[in-house]
Amino acid sequence: MSTFPVLQESEGEWTSDKTVEILGLRIPAYFVPDPQLLHDFITGFQTRRDDVFVVSYPKSGTTWVQEIVWQIYHNGEINSGKIEDRVPFVEEATNPKSTQPDIKTLPSPRLLKTHLSYEAIPKAKNKDTSCKYIYIARNPKDAAVSSYKFMKSLGSSTGLNAPWEYYVKLFIEGKTMWSQWSNHVLGWWEHRHDPNVLFLKYEDLQKDLLSNVRIIADFLNKPLPDDLANLIAEQCTFKGMMKNVQSYLLRGKEDGPKLLQKGVVGNWKEHFTPELNERFEKEVMAKLKGSGLELDFEL
Repeated sequence: MSTFPVLQESEGEWTSDKTVEILGLRIPAYFVPDPQLLHDFITGFQTRRDDVFVVSYPKSGTTWVQEIVWQIYHNGEINSGKIEDRVPFVEEATNPKSTQPDIKTLPSPRLLKTHLSYEAIPKAKNKDTSCKYIYIARNPKDAAVSSYKFMKSLGSSTGLNAPWEYYVKLFIEGKTMWSQWSNHVLGWWEHRHDPNVLFLKYEDLQKDLLSNVRIIADFLNKPLPDDLANLIAEQCTFKGMMKNVQSYLLRGKEDGPKLLQKGVVGNWKEHFTPELNERFEKEVMAKLKGSGLELDFEL
């Protein structure tokens, strides 16, 4: 029987979000009522050949890529159904309060979302059940800001009671949800040449969405005619997706929280002091040295 530490940092009256450590990752406690059940679900997961996992560190463009993949598989259809119903979240699969479909009984092809590390994610037992993984990476300064705003929008359910300055300190130290950013992104970056892994960058999608829609479609063996590629790219801009904003409200609540926020590059500059930026460079970005991974922090 495994043990699953419940983790919550504190400093004076400030507290971090409450997480449970499962498979080396800090997973938010608010949707893991039974850690053993989730652990067993992930480790016993049987992949299918046509499964597609959309993977990221939180707040890195997951919802964006989920919608692109959905539209590729559905000929550019705009569906007002909740994104978590159309592309269910692996880590919520054992939460009895979740209303998303049962992943195990979903018909193929299954389109799935996850924030699991490369080490933890379900993999094929043999080549006949080998599936595809699309990983989206975002510069971690913007990801940190977006994570903090999202966590605050969830209210007291997360246990987070802290200002931005304390949250980003925890982010740097790998003590927020899904643990250390650099470990997560580098774990997937090392497998970017695997034939069933597509590694994307959020900022590249911002620069040229149409080209990346085509790249995703080709990776999925679903090449698009020009008119459909253009349609999907237009519908999957931030402006286009905001026309269907009800689809991206967490748990379907009309007053939020929203899975879509600003959808910009460089918002971190409004939140980082020079001192904080220097620490972030030394303790987070320095870990990428020698990896070949480079990210844009402004466009």
